[in-house]
Amino acid sequence: MVKSIFMIGERGKTVLIYGLLRKFSAEGLKVGYFKPVSKARYRLPSMVYVDPDVFTIKQALSLEEELEDMNPVIITRSILDLKNNVELLKEKIVEAYNKISSGKDVVLIESYPNLEVMSSIGFPIPHLAKMLNAKTVLVLNAKERDVIDEIMDKLVLYNCYFEYHGGKIDGVIINNIPIYHVERVEDIIVPEIEKSGFKVYGVIKEKVRLTAPTVNDIVEALNAEVLENKDRLDNIVEDILVGAMAPTAALRWFRRAVNAAIITGGDRTDLIITALETKPSVVILTGGLYPDINVLIKARETGTPILLVPYDTYTTIEKLREVQSIVTPSSLKAKEAEILETIEKEVKWKELLQ
Repeated sequence: MVKSIFMIGERGKTVLIYGLLRKFSAEGLKVGYFKPVSKARYRLPSMVYVDPDVFTIKQALSLEEELEDMNPVIITRSILDLKNNVELLKEKIVEAYNKISSGKDVVLIESYPNLEVMSSIGFPIPHLAKMLNAKTVLVLNAKERDVIDEIMDKLVLYNCYFEYHGGKIDGVIINNIPIYHVERVEDIIVPEIEKSGFKVYGVIKEKVRLTAPTVNDIVEALNAEVLENKDRLDNIVEDILVGAMAPTAALRWFRRAVNAAIITGGDRTDLIITALETKPSVVILTGGLYPDINVLIKARETGTPILLVPYDTYTTIEKLREVQSIVTPSSLKAKEAEILETIEKEVKWKELLQ
């Protein structure tokens, strides 16, 4: 009988799901991926809406199933308009799930990001979890909280919501824990969660590389022209720096950064040369200004990709922030070894299958 695991909650689910599916597959299990309801965030040239997370998992794992079966319901602008078609939605989801789960040992189901979705039409997420007979695991992101104990509050809140609708949360994975919160999470919060009757399936420490984009992601998102080192687009970008000062002053900041994307105008030859000496992950030239030939020669020596974009510096930075929230097949594959190591060491993946 197929084992279904419903991953709900906050940022980081897609990378986690990819790692688990890779791990289960390496253990000889036949795996599937399902996202029953998603938010339309991307439209193909055919004018069909898709969820980029679904597309990414399909491509990265070379899954054979059709996108419309992996993600049968896509919400574009309206939810209330679905109120009179709830039974049809359920039938569509069950039919698609049966296709995905056929012949599989385990299916990982990814939830819509907002757990309250469709409550207004009488088809809340807890009903969906029960309908698919899935173990529900809440992913909590510890990174963006000044008061780390708030993750316990979020667990209690969501569990009340599930219980109200006749469901339950089986356990949690605490993800992306900054080093300064690790001790409290392990010594105080985890025991409190377990005392409250929930299993803790994972305690994952923050690793910037796991959520950082690759240079190739930046190229695609900014429609950038690659001027040098097209073979280095798998470089990970962990930091963003703007080069807007004198080279001697900038050098100190460039040296402190790890795997940085350095943004500056193509006419700042002296600054670009200085930046290249620190071997960043990439240098992005703004304003459509082509650099001096000496810049390209230096980039060839250091193996640093040089990108050219038509935007001003501010627009480029804003677009890079958007890239940081998107997971792509190329970035997953570039970080696969680290993702699998994290799953092996910090997630109780065997217990998830029980």
